[in-house]
Order: sequence, then structure tokens, then C-alpha cells
Amino acid sequence: MKYKAVLFDLDGTLLDTARDIMQACNYTLEKFGFSKLDESILRTKITAGMREMMKLSVPKDKWDSAGVETVMRDCFANYYTEHINDRTVPFDGINELMAKLANKGIKTAVITNKYEAMAKKLLSKYEFSKNLTLILGCDSLSHSKPHPEPILKTLEKMGLSSDQAVYIGDHKNDITASNAANTDSIAALWGYGTNECDDVSNWGATYIAKDVKDIFSIIFC
Repeated sequence: MKYKAVLFDLDGTLLDTARDIMQACNYTLEKFGFSKLDESILRTKITAGMREMMKLSVPKDKWDSAGVETVMRDCFANYYTEHINDRTVPFDGINELMAKLANKGIKTAVITNKYEAMAKKLLSKYEFSKNLTLILGCDSLSHSKPHPEPILKTLEKMGLSSDQAVYIGDHKNDITASNAANTDSIAALWGYGTNECDDVSNWGATYIAKDVKDIFSIIFC
């Protein structure tokens, strides 16, 4: 096989988590007296994180007094953790892809900028998670994506070199991290990054996949 390991981003790549994240954001905004936001607006900041999403509704001069970085952030995180799998689903073809990777003996891991505990709780619902070698969150190491450390640490734990793995993600930060770690990369167009970043052709990905079927063609060619 071309690769001995396939490494994945989580939100927007393996799982469509947007609806649960947006629900948590609007719950928090409403609880603290701010206006809820339309989905089209929230989707521009899904990958940016809780604080950046809330700042779309909270005026800048109230960020500190409202507690965007403290009490609002905690409320968002607590609500989201409690409702983390209410409406989240794998993207079309992911279950089949993960099953085939396992059957072929190709190692898999998840590297995400979600907190590790959240990522593990989220993934535990899905059968394919039992085959994951590793799950790394933004609080797992000193640096998170776009820094290459999480990818490099994953490869170290797997006992693999950078040319033996490919990293799949939907955001420019994923591709930047992959390039810095010298692994091949696949930009996933079905995720959220195309709403937040510049043209995908500028990301520097080794491959661009419009859907999960394209992943099959790249990995199992």
C-alpha cells in the first residue's frame, strides 16, 4: 500500500459536528443576553473555536465584561460536552473508509484542535474509533495545528517516518501542519475550511478531494 498510516482531522473531516457546535453557541449567546446567529454566519467560524464564534454576536467593547474568555466560554464548553453527539454524524463514506483501512492493516489516528477529552467522548460513539491508534487534542501537547508537533508526535508513537503517512483535513491549518511535518496531505472539500480560508488551491495540499470517494482513489490506488 502507498501509506502505512492515515491521519485525520476531526471536525469537518471525519464527523459533521457543525450543528451541535452551532447549537451550543446560540444557547450560550441567548443565555447571556446576546442575539442568536444564523447558521450561515456561524459556519464562517466553526473551526476558529468557541470564542471566535461568540464574538460574532458579542460587541467588542463587551468581550471582557461579558466573559467571552471565561464564563461564556465555560458555558459553551459545558453545554457542548453534554450535547456533543445530539446531531453529529459521520460524513458520507467515512464508515466505509475507516473499515477498509482497518481491513488493510493501515493505521489510523485523529489529530484535532478540539480538547482531547471532548474528542474522545465524541468519537467513542462510533465503531471505527476502536481501531484508532491515537487521539490527540489541542491540549495534548505544547503546540496545536498549524504547528507540526501533533503530527510528528503521532508518527513517533506509530514508529513511522513522514513519508509513510498522509494527513487529511478540511482547513488550511491542517495542510500547513502536514507540510511542516513533511507528510503528504489531502484537503477535504466537504468540510468547513472552504468557508473560512482562501482558495484551496493556495493551501499547498498534495491532493484535493471533493468527497470521500476521492480518498479511496488516492489511498488504495
